[in-house]
Amino acid sequence: MPNKKYFILNGAYVAESEMIFDPENRAFLYGDTIFETIKAVNGNILFFNEHINRLTAGMSILNYNIPDKFTFFKEKLKEEISGLLNRNKIFKAARIRINVFRKSGGLYSPKTDNVNYFISASKLENEYFILNKTGLHLGIYTEIKKPINVFSPFKTANSLIYVLAGIYTKQNNFDDCIILNEKNEIAESVSSNIFAVINKTLITPGLNSGCINGIIRNEIIKTAERENISVKEKTLTENDLLNAEEIFLTNSISGIKWAVAYKNKRYY
Repeated sequence: MPNKKYFILNGAYVAESEMIFDPENRAFLYGDTIFETIKAVNGNILFFNEHINRLTAGMSILNYNIPDKFTFFKEKLKEEISGLLNRNKIFKAARIRINVFRKSGGLYSPKTDNVNYFISASKLENEYFILNKTGLHLGIYTEIKKPINVFSPFKTANSLIYVLAGIYTKQNNFDDCIILNEKNEIAESVSSNIFAVINKTLITPGLNSGCINGIIRNEIIKTAERENISVKEKTLTENDLLNAEEIFLTNSISGIKWAVAYKNKRYY
């Protein structure tokens, strides 16, 4: 018999078989939710503070009442996540997702700004950030452009552009696809931030491009600055990618993934 899977809802364990959400759930009805995806390795929750700080920044923009557990008592939240990993017998690598959503009530105008939070955990194959042996083949998705607004740096339920870009990626046998913003500039990829090496300078779109404020993105920038590697946050265009010496993608689960091809361009 397979092990029962558990989640956390507002600090309490709930089994997969239990009915967790009511029909008036605002995340389901209105997309009134924000989330973080975090990697854990051997019980160590990577970049925990950075993830929770980004989460609470987004919660503030959404006018959520932020529980103390996400601010003053973050260690309690970390303990809950560690307990969930143990309860689900995930002792090596894990993908953790924290969803925060406004409590039920109201239509577009909510009755309350208090929130619920839901945590899930699943096993990952790779314990470490392993560089890919085969380079990624990248395409570009142009049907819908990502808007630039105060929500752009955060992970919300408004993810249809990523879903449709992901479908396009699979249909065209790419490994990932670049997403453009409303100015036709490079923003990011379906699941990652993007970096290009141009004239020995590391370049990534600034947050004013509408990209996700990526945790690994920020770590790469800080590391480059510390190691005296030239790095800039600036506008990237499709022409820049075609003239780049190197392209790589970053996210919190995979780390760094290098690209070998974009359209007819090859990066060797």
